[in-house]
Amino acid sequence: SCAKKHEVNILTLAARRLGWATTARGCGGAVVWVNTREDVTQRLPKLRDEEMLSHVPGMGLTCSKDTLARALEAAGARFWPRSWCLPDVGLAEIAGEVFAPDGPPATLIVKPAAGTHGKGIGLARSAEDLEGAVSRLMDQQAIVQEYIDRPLLLDGCKWDARVYALVVPSMRELFTGGDGSGGGGGGGLAVLLAKEGLVRVCVDAYQPPGPRNLHRTMMHLTNYSISKLSERYVHNEDPGDASRGCKRTLSAVLKRLEVSAGLPAAELWGALGALARGTIDAMSGPLKAAAFEASTWEAAAPAEGAGSFAGLVRRRFGSCFHLVGLDVLLDEEGRPWLLEANSNPSLSLEEVRPLAGVSSRSEMNQLFVEVKRERRESAAAAAAAAQLPGPRWGRPCRCAKLPRPHAHFQCPVDTAVKLPVVEGVLTIARRLTAARGQAPGAPRSA
Repeated sequence: SCAKKHEVNILTLAARRLGWATTARGCGGAVVWVNTREDVTQRLPKLRDEEMLSHVPGMGLTCSKDTLARALEAAGARFWPRSWCLPDVGLAEIAGEVFAPDGPPATLIVKPAAGTHGKGIGLARSAEDLEGAVSRLMDQQAIVQEYIDRPLLLDGCKWDARVYALVVPSMRELFTGGDGSGGGGGGGLAVLLAKEGLVRVCVDAYQPPGPRNLHRTMMHLTNYSISKLSERYVHNEDPGDASRGCKRTLSAVLKRLEVSAGLPAAELWGALGALARGTIDAMSGPLKAAAFEASTWEAAAPAEGAGSFAGLVRRRFGSCFHLVGLDVLLDEEGRPWLLEANSNPSLSLEEVRPLAGVSSRSEMNQLFVEVKRERRESAAAAAAAAQLPGPRWGRPCRCAKLPRPHAHFQCPVDTAVKLPVVEGVLTIARRLTAARGQAPGAPRSA
């Protein structure tokens, strides 16, 4: 596995619950878990016929905000807010379309094309606001999008949901090795939607965008990386509780909405499934173009060269799957809107909580002196017993994840959502390898 450190934990937990064994990198297995384009170039040439790779080549490029926007705009996706890509379209043209003097008030949201964790996002209610939001970007490649300013609220706050779509080869591509050109929607790709998702609720009560609140990110953005910084962040200990917490399970929230707002959960799940299918259908063309184009691999290709590696990608495309995170917002009528797609959704199970009772520098220093002594004693005891030190959940910490003393804990909501998702992904990938191995004339490595 080339998985990130925090993902090793969830993969190990999922494998343990499934009764699987995990192996070191390069030692073989049913599923090879990777993350980056560099990982793909290292592992794809060594992939055995009985293995599946957890990364569809080209997915990272295709999920970038500008590429995704172009694909969905070209497909006329009705679940995608109207968008413009910079610098393809000028600011004056966008402002002329949206901020007409005789038109209704409108709000735009500006997002850096390669931005993550809510960084660089700004709102605009005028041509001047728009110019200012774009001027503050580090990179002028961005998308400008209509802001859904009448969202469905939970307890007066804006929220969105991260839903998980598993992209797998169609049966034809699976059994032929596949170049992604098979029949069916999605260009030889099938999509499976997980029956659980992660709801993120804003810290501050929602107000429609206006001159006095455009800067209030904790009112308009649901990103955990932003919300966790607030003293008003509420932790949720019960995944089945849809009435409190800045993180909640989607299944619990949909049950609540069925009662409180008259929105049938089954219909909402159906709409989310259609949104996932439509998204992958629209992405399939740019995805194949990125995956099979030699220039994609020039910086990371192995010694045999980018062109040769692009040919290998085409031949082994049917041996790959991908977990995509789709961020979805419901408007006040219950209509789902896609906000963005994430090719590498967080699988972390941890959350950070500020330490109570630490108010002065001397108290903080004394606390960490004690912690350092306890860690030395714990490490010595573990070494004497020839064991690894135990988990550090709850221990005081001052890493960069929170700018004040805090502790790390396993998040009950993240665990209830992400662990079953990963278990399902691994199970389906294993079934795909088994099905391909049993098929007559199954492909063999070139």
